[in-house]
Amino acid sequence: MSSIFSVPSPIKALFEQFPLATYRPISKQDDYMRDEIRSRKYAFQGPNAKQQTPNNVFTLGVYNVFTDSNTSCVLATDPNCLYAQFALSKKNSLSLPKASSLYEEKGYQHSIGLLSHDASSRETLPILIEGYSERNIRSSEGIDEVLRSRVSDDPEQLMYITMLDHVVYDCWITQVIYHTTEEQFLTLYSYNSKDRNIFLNRLATSSMKSALVKRNEFHLRHKELVKNIKSPLNVYKARSLEQLLRPIFEKCMRTLLQFQEILGEKPFFSTTDGSPTYLELKIASYVLCILNLDDSVPLKAFVEKQCPHLVKLSRATLVGLEQANSSH
Repeated sequence: MSSIFSVPSPIKALFEQFPLATYRPISKQDDYMRDEIRSRKYAFQGPNAKQQTPNNVFTLGVYNVFTDSNTSCVLATDPNCLYAQFALSKKNSLSLPKASSLYEEKGYQHSIGLLSHDASSRETLPILIEGYSERNIRSSEGIDEVLRSRVSDDPEQLMYITMLDHVVYDCWITQVIYHTTEEQFLTLYSYNSKDRNIFLNRLATSSMKSALVKRNEFHLRHKELVKNIKSPLNVYKARSLEQLLRPIFEKCMRTLLQFQEILGEKPFFSTTDGSPTYLELKIASYVLCILNLDDSVPLKAFVEKQCPHLVKLSRATLVGLEQANSSH
């Protein structure tokens, strides 16, 4: 008597004929994911950019990038991120990423990578990702602390850098929040806004603006503005909002004009290797990012019309950084 658990003969015969066809093993490599990661990375250039092992490689996480029309260098769209990019280039003698150069899959390269602000536990970029098997992630605050330590023996440079990071930074934040469209803002602070619908972009914009005001202690210096930014229901009348924004803009304009007067018309590469100083890199990071803003933004119009020497210095700083690193 056959068991109720036995397989009927016709079905058994059918399964004994399997496999009807054999297939090659499925690759674990996800081509889409590989291309996605590759499209969001821009490799530093030069002999020092490639490393022997992944544990010696770093990636600087930034919001987004733009291409400088004069040098074809790929630059971060945010001044804090761009300063970190310049500083890494200077310290490690790396040429900046170029628009024409693709990230190579073979070998291990220092790079900048486009990330969401959510990639950071504090919701702010830049972050520095070092190593692979033993990965270390340095926060924006950690990066700032290291960069300040590099000018700690030069009180004048440190004083000017601190001034820029309070006065010009505050103006930058108010300009990108209040004087850009949602699309323009996302071009600066999101790498994938075109992949999201309007509703999700609106949520992302609100989230990023709330995160940005926490950076560099902006929220401590401008508490009333932060209330307005974080709560759409807390709407100021146009006149009241202008009373909060105008002093920030005026102070920034005065500060930039003072720097232009102090620096004069000529770059002052005072380091022994002929590379730009950290102060020059800081100034260039602000000016080049400001010049990348839309023409409708008041801060860009002011810099273009009233600060030609700062523009000239910033462009010379970018060229000087590239020349110094290419000679190593």
